[in-house]
Amino acid sequence: MRSPDVYDGLGVGLIYFLHDAWNCGFHVFSGRPLSSDRAELWSILGTILWRSTLVINSSKKWSLSPVFVLTGAELWGAIGMQVAVFAVPLIALEMFQATPMQVACLNLMESAAALVFGLVVAGSIDRLPGVRAITVANFLRLIACISVAVFLFTRPSFSILFVCLFILGISSLMNEAGVNSTVVAVVGRGTKSLNRVNSLLRSSEVISELGGIALGGVALTLLTFGETMAIGALSFGLALFLSFRLWLVLSRQNKDNDIVSSDRESAAKPANWKEEESTFSGLKYIFGNRFLKKLTLTSFHFNFFSSIFQAVFVVFCVQILDFKPWALSIVGIAGAVGSLSGAVAASTSFCSKNAKILYAISIALPALSISLMLFAQYSGSNNLRIGLVGLGEYVFGFCMVLCIVLFNTARQQCSPDSMVGSIAATERTVALGGEVPGFLLGGVLATVFSLGIAMLVAIIGILFTPAWLWRLKTWPSGDEFSASVQT
Repeated sequence: MRSPDVYDGLGVGLIYFLHDAWNCGFHVFSGRPLSSDRAELWSILGTILWRSTLVINSSKKWSLSPVFVLTGAELWGAIGMQVAVFAVPLIALEMFQATPMQVACLNLMESAAALVFGLVVAGSIDRLPGVRAITVANFLRLIACISVAVFLFTRPSFSILFVCLFILGISSLMNEAGVNSTVVAVVGRGTKSLNRVNSLLRSSEVISELGGIALGGVALTLLTFGETMAIGALSFGLALFLSFRLWLVLSRQNKDNDIVSSDRESAAKPANWKEEESTFSGLKYIFGNRFLKKLTLTSFHFNFFSSIFQAVFVVFCVQILDFKPWALSIVGIAGAVGSLSGAVAASTSFCSKNAKILYAISIALPALSISLMLFAQYSGSNNLRIGLVGLGEYVFGFCMVLCIVLFNTARQQCSPDSMVGSIAATERTVALGGEVPGFLLGGVLATVFSLGIAMLVAIIGILFTPAWLWRLKTWPSGDEFSASVQT
């Protein structure tokens, strides 16, 4: 086993080689050399990122717990996504003078791609081991960002932005499904363990959202559009490195895991279930399982009405509450703190023991947070308005992460080993089926009636989300499947 110093040296050497190659390529395509300050900045940035990756992935034997390696891969992958999603609309506006409609289509492309091809991905995802799906997804995202960077430096094209977001949408769905499969393979199906790992992954996602947006903003200020997308590609490259490393580690455990998985899988499936590999296999299994069906319907219902709120939230803050950018930043920070608090709460034993009641509360309580925001318009104090909206965002973020962690844990426990990924991808596709029309309806309600009416509809709809759990007496817990949740 080679020491970390060997890999460190090889990695840093590769970074400086790529630095020279990039400088040469930039000179060829642009006709002018890359400035020394800019080149040195790239080398320093690459070195820092590489060495931080080694920290995530190092120990005495250069291998930490697979959970932490998976978290590192998800962290870098999410940062790359945030940089790309943040930069692409700005590239469209400033470089191609895109119209508002074109930008709106760009913003919908990621979700639309996952929605249209979600079932296709779901039907094939479990043919790959979970960690292999993560690796393939990171590779596709890396290629997408590199392609945009190359095109921006050589032949700028507006259509490449659509292609990029299209690939990011499908690969992100593939990555999410792979993560769900890998988590079950690594930690088993115990409620407490799954809650903790899912909480850790959500925490890394929240941190990456803040870091990715900040990194994207700084990059767009100091660097060119092409270099910004190259930074996103670098982040995906680090995620690819970690996911590939995890793939090698888990591949050594395949023989033992296959034996355990086959025994547990046979016990998990309904008696009348017939194994099939098709586009709709995940959908059939979900709606053939009473618990999973109700769980998926709550997700669709909540996403539909929460999307109505999300569609008008920023407009409401700016036009009705007269918030300045700094006020929106404070509100956003409050939401992020709430999300991290929700992740911490979800990892506790109390949450594991009371999963059903806490899930019902977490999908209904956001109605209260939106009510606080709606009530803020009647306050004459700007500070009080910011405080009420910030509190609302904190509660909303807390509940969102809590319900997502509990939802993912329950779904993983009720999914056969051979279908964990496909069921996760199918459920995400169904959820997107609620988000897209929800955003559109929010815009229609705000245009035809008012922003307040749109938010009121969202409040009423979210309040009724727990109704789907009516007469559901069971909630999965432990390592074994409950026969009572099967049809």
